[in-house]
Amino acid sequence: MTHIAKNDELLNYLSGDKSLISASISRFDIFYANHKLNIDVYITLLYSKDEKDLKIQFQNVSQYGMFYTSDHYFYYIERYKFFKSDKGYYISFDPFEENREIQVEDNNFILADNMEGYFL
Repeated sequence: MTHIAKNDELLNYLSGDKSLISASISRFDIFYANHKLNIDVYITLLYSKDEKDLKIQFQNVSQYGMFYTSDHYFYYIERYKFFKSDKGYYISFDPFEENREIQVEDNNFILADNMEGYFL
C-alpha cells in the first residue's frame, strides 16, 4: 500500500487528474477503531493505466448514509460531490445536485473529520 495524501492534499489530488468520475466502488468497510467510526472505500480507477486501485479511509465519521437496491449496478460512479465543509470532509456518490453543499436529498454519503488515501 502506498500512501497518497490526507485531508486537503488528498481532496486536491482527487480533484485533478485522478478524478473519481467513471470509477467503480468494489467495497465499503465500516469499522470502529480507537473509539472512532471509520469507513474504507475501495475504488478502481477505470481510466488509469497504473495506480488503478485506491482506498480512501474516512476517519472519525460523524454521519453516513448508504442505500442499495439490486435494480442498479454496484457501484459505478457517474457523478459525485467531494469537498470540505465546516463540518468536515464530505463525499456523496449519488448527489441530489452537484454543488458544494450538504443536502438532505444526497444519497450514499460520508461526512468525516479526516481522510487518507492509498494506492493498493
